[in-house]
Order: sequence, then structure tokens, then C-alpha cells
Amino acid sequence: MRLCSLLLVMLLALPTAAQPPKVTPGNRLAYLGDLDPYYPHTKFPKLITPQWVGEPDVDAVVVLAIDDMKDPKKYETFLRPILNRLKKIDGRAPVSIMTCDVKPNDPQLQTWLKEGLSLEVHTVDHPCPYFRPGFAKAKDTYDRCVDRMNEIPNNWPVCYRMPCCDSINTPSPRHWAEVFNKTTSPVANAPGSPPKGGENFLTLDSSVFTVFTSDDPELPKELVLDEGKERFKKYLPMDRDFVNWIENYPYPYVIGKYCWQFPCMTPSDWQAQHLHKPNNPLTLRDWKAALDCTVIKKGIFNMVFHPHGWIKAEQVIDFIDHAVAKHGKKVKFLTFKEAADRLQKSLLTKGQWRGAADSVFIADVNNDGYLDVVDLRPRREKTYLWDTEFSHWRVVPMPDHTLGSIFQSSDYSFGVLHKNGKASMAFRHFAPPMDGLGFVDQGVCHFDGAKWINDKAMRSVFREKQGAKFPQFHRLVDLDGDGVCEMIDVNGKAFRYEPGKDWQPLPFALPVGKETLNAGLMFVDLTGKGKLDVVYSNEKEYGVHRFNDMKTGWNKGKGGKPGDATAIPMISRNGTNNGCWAHSGQLWWANEDTVLLKNNVDRRAFKDLLQEK
Repeated sequence: MRLCSLLLVMLLALPTAAQPPKVTPGNRLAYLGDLDPYYPHTKFPKLITPQWVGEPDVDAVVVLAIDDMKDPKKYETFLRPILNRLKKIDGRAPVSIMTCDVKPNDPQLQTWLKEGLSLEVHTVDHPCPYFRPGFAKAKDTYDRCVDRMNEIPNNWPVCYRMPCCDSINTPSPRHWAEVFNKTTSPVANAPGSPPKGGENFLTLDSSVFTVFTSDDPELPKELVLDEGKERFKKYLPMDRDFVNWIENYPYPYVIGKYCWQFPCMTPSDWQAQHLHKPNNPLTLRDWKAALDCTVIKKGIFNMVFHPHGWIKAEQVIDFIDHAVAKHGKKVKFLTFKEAADRLQKSLLTKGQWRGAADSVFIADVNNDGYLDVVDLRPRREKTYLWDTEFSHWRVVPMPDHTLGSIFQSSDYSFGVLHKNGKASMAFRHFAPPMDGLGFVDQGVCHFDGAKWINDKAMRSVFREKQGAKFPQFHRLVDLDGDGVCEMIDVNGKAFRYEPGKDWQPLPFALPVGKETLNAGLMFVDLTGKGKLDVVYSNEKEYGVHRFNDMKTGWNKGKGGKPGDATAIPMISRNGTNNGCWAHSGQLWWANEDTVLLKNNVDRRAFKDLLQEK
């Protein structure tokens, strides 16, 4: 009875809206301009396993990733039965070990690598929460671990997992903006000597949890419900106000251009033992159900487990046996390294993701519910559409004048400019200077369902400092929720798109200066009515302004200086994301300033932000 009461209390404590704020059809591509770890949701376009795994019979991938390694002997003892069982499948032992610190020359590491394991990154010091030592030390323990894993002969780490990401609110957009998406710091041999080592980076992260729920129409109720209640939500540690999760999205997705997120599966073994004690057979039962859901969704199952007595090796083997017996070749066991290699091979034609990310966009171009690839790198300019009928990539060339091959640099912005919901792309190319002035070529093209079409009315070629026929775009967003984007230019002025004409100015502009437009401004639907309100906060000012209509734009709202009684925490710090995101009807902050607060986060409810005082 006490257990049932506890479960009921925890279920009642679950947030009623576990997803990001409502996204209107016109803003379905707005995520490309944000750094938000939690934007996917049940209806977000998929990147199913057949799109990237490279084997026609495989529908789902399982990554067995064990955390916290410092003592290889302990991990060899725990893992050996699991490795031997995996070898019986295809002669490999694909397990990823999220490592803290080891001696790079430990012979056990080479034995594992030859068997097919990969050694990945989990910070050297395992700070929990991650930012408690302060930002500099948090970055340092991450950097040292990345560099240490690169020191191990024959090992090429690709993936990171945030310490304690299954138990408390440790992940933060600030980490992705200022740590993961950078390279490690150069390391000097001795004072005065040139840097040696460092400048390494990773491609994958597996720190965000996905949870299957009964809200997904693709999933049978018997898999997602247990005696009429949510089978998997009960594992989220809501007694800790846990917010590190998304719903029904077991697919890779991109965070901030450079990071591929491979979401973890709920529950981890820690979450399970936190709910109903270690080694519980219900954990294994629900893992099997989650794998069955993953196969139906054609997704990835990234298991988080430890050798700390929370789950037995025999239970992991039982899970493997279930995968083989029930799903056979539909399930492929991979390491994170193998998954990263296949993902890159399927989505890129040569090159590394880090070098291509500024010119390759993962987006649902034709609005069919599956992600496509828009590759705008010089001499590779093509769109790869996923053909759902024949399960292969279909190549679509880019139109003339959208290509940046001959230009010094290019900017791109994606949005929806037609009621059909298909993608449009605004582009701006900068040619090398001639006689002190460079040429600028900018315009818009639209995808019509089969091909890209240049919008001739939107094209403009001009010399720098000579003015432009069209305004310089900043981003495309649907301000009023009518399904079609407006354009915000670099000065904060608003324009609307009219077919056959150029950008038409609207009678309003953003209620901020150009500096704030690029530092600390968020478009958020605070009212749930589909209109984009403005929230901003940085070292100089803060403000909240509700969107009224297409004649007056935003109201004046409230605002002021940091330190005011109604001031909100900084959304931007030194021009980059300060660890802020929108989730469950609130703005959240997680950074070095919030680690001592309750549950390690700060927050502001949308309804409170709308209060005038």
C-alpha cells in the first residue's frame, strides 16, 4: 500500500505539459536557429534507424553504455559475461564504457578495443551536479577526460554523457554552447613551452532521456501502460523535479549544430533502483517493453547502467536474449563509435560533421514527417530526401544562385513561407572584396514538394556599403501563428513575404536594440495562443513583451536593469546561452549560479513572466 501511495503521489506530481511550448506549423523549422536540448517531441519529424544505419534489415539500434569507469578490473569482472553473450551474436562485443579516468597504457583497454568496445567520455572528476565546482573547473574536467580518452592507443572517443544526468538536473544549454561545441583547451608541456595536445572534440552526446508514453498513437497501450497507468513515466525522479527528458522521441537529433544527441532510454538502472530497489525484475520487464517500443518506432535504445549493484549482469544478458529471440536481425547492437561512423557515412558525403555543420542542415524539407539533409557545402550542394516508400535517399539538386561555392562565406535561414508547410530558404553570400568592397548575393528559394525553386522576385546582388534592394535577414519566424513566417532583419525590423514581390515592411520592430537581438533574446509563446512573445535578459537589460497583432507588434511590457525586483536571470552571458530553455510551461536555467538552488535549477513560470509587475 505504501508503494502504491508513493507511485500515485509521483504520478500526480508529473508536469501536465512535458513538452516544449506549442510549436505552430509556421515555426516548425525555428529550432535550427536555437540552441535547445529539448525541442523534439512526439510529433517532431523522425530520423529513423533505416535512414542512417546502413543495413536494410535493421530497424532499431541498441547501445549498451555503462557509466563511471575508473577501475578497469571492476568493469572487466562485471562486463565479461555480457561481452561473451554479445560475441555469440556476430563475434563482436559492442559495449561503450563512459570513462572517468584510467591509465592510457592499461593492457585491459587494448583487450576491450580488440573485442569491439569503445571508451567514451564521462569527465575525470564526475562532479554532480556538473557546474558545482564552477564553470572553469567543469570545463576542465570535461576537457581533461576528452584528451585522456584520445591518449589511449587505438581509441577514438566520440560520445559524452553528463554525470548524474539520470538523477538530477545536470544538463544545461550552457554546456553545449561553451564546452561541448568547442574544442578542448591546448595543453602546455611546461611554463613557456608551446601548447601540446588538446584541441580535441566529440560528435555525440547521450545525456537527455526519452520516455515512452500513452500519448504516442504508434505504440500499443499494453506496452506503454501498466495496469492502466503510465509504464515509463513513473521512473522519472520527480521528487527531484527532474526536467531532463523528452517524450516519445528515440531518434538522434542535433543540438546547436555540432552535437548529435543520442537520447538515453528511460529507465536507467539508477532510476529503476530509486523507484523500486536494486535488481528488481520489473526493471528488466520494462526494459524489454521499451525495446519493443523502440523497434516499432524504428529508433535507438541507449541503455544507461552501472556496475554498482543496481542491476545484475544476468539481467542485461536476459535483455540481450529478448532482443535476439523476439526481434532477430531487426535489432543491431552498436557502440557509440560505430553509430557515429554510420550516421556520418549515411548523412554526409565525405568530411567530418564538425567541419560541415555550418553548411549542412537536418530538416524536414517536404513536411512528410521524416528528416531530410540539406547539404550546402561547396561542390556538394544537394538535398537528400528520405523516400518512405522505397526506404532510400533521393537526391535533389539545389537551384542556381543558392550555391555558395565561389563565395567567401554564406548565411542560411529556413522557414515556412507558404501555406503548404514546405520549407523555404533565405540565403546570403559574401564574395571576396574587390576594390575595397565585396559583392553580396541574397535571395530566397522554395521547395515545391519535388524540387527547389528560386524566387526571382526576392533576388538581389549588390556591393557592400551601397545598400540593398532587400533587407538583411536575421531569421524567419511565424510571429502571429498563421502558418507563414515573417522575417526579422538584422536591425530587428519585421517584414512579411508576398509571392511575386520582395519583402514588405511591417509597421513595427522588435522592442530591443541590435545588441540584445543577438544576445539573450528568445521567442516564446507564453500564452499558448500560437503568437511569439519576446523574453530577453543579459548583463545590461531584461524585458518581457507580449505580441499583440500584425499592426502594432509587441506591447511595451515590463523591463529594466539587472538587480530590479522583477528582473529575470540572464538568458545570455557574454553573448552566449546562459543555460536557459523553455519546457513544461516555464523558462528554466541551469548553470554555475543555479547549482545551490533547490534541484539545481532556477525557473520562471510563463504566467508569472506575463505579470506586469
